[in-house]
Amino acid sequence: MTPRRCIGLLLAALVLAGCGGEGPSAGDGTAHLWVTRDRGAAVLVDAEVPAGQSLLRALKSKTKVDTRYGGGFVQSIDGIEGSARRHEDWFWFVNGLAGDRSAASYRLRDGDVAWWDHRDWSSDADTLEVVAGGFPEPFLHGYAGKARPAAVRYAPGLAAQAARIAAVIGSDDVATDDTAVDASAHLFELVGGTPHLTAALRKPGSGPSGAVRFSFAGSVDRLLDGDFVQRFESP
Repeated sequence: MTPRRCIGLLLAALVLAGCGGEGPSAGDGTAHLWVTRDRGAAVLVDAEVPAGQSLLRALKSKTKVDTRYGGGFVQSIDGIEGSARRHEDWFWFVNGLAGDRSAASYRLRDGDVAWWDHRDWSSDADTLEVVAGGFPEPFLHGYAGKARPAAVRYAPGLAAQAARIAAVIGSDDVATDDTAVDASAHLFELVGGTPHLTAALRKPGSGPSGAVRFSFAGSVDRLLDGDFVQRFESP
């Protein structure tokens, strides 16, 4: 996390760091833990961890972690350090949504996808709020245990593909692209044109609890086969 983005979290981290020592309880299920570099280009860890524990504790169970500021800020993972001089740091996402608190205070839920990525933040430190590589998240589990209703909209000729997407994300709101979508709903759009998968908040700045908008063009088979998983941008 960048110095600018972490300033507001550091005081909270000092108070909440103790949550990182709290372990899972029986029946909490499992979450997925990914650790990558360079926007998902190199995968370092891909593992299941018990849910019910803090994100930081889960990370420590699979990697060697060095922290700062009372234990709430991750400085290095398996020897890979952040560097303000190089504009590189560790960032975390849950179900594709950028975290809004100390990793010591985020408690993993069953089915969550927790993703740490070490990357250059010089061009998007304050604007990268959603990444698409956790699909079908955040449609299934949302953030902090709160999921939103979802809508699928499609361009002419893409009705069959839209129905397949809707089945995966659990949406019964499937319609043509000229149909209105409730402002509180996650939106998945199937469009024509150059193949891509992009994700953004429908209302920029609304944080990880806000509704997302995904745009996809290309082979639905590739998308559902996982070709876009663990990638910030389209392959």
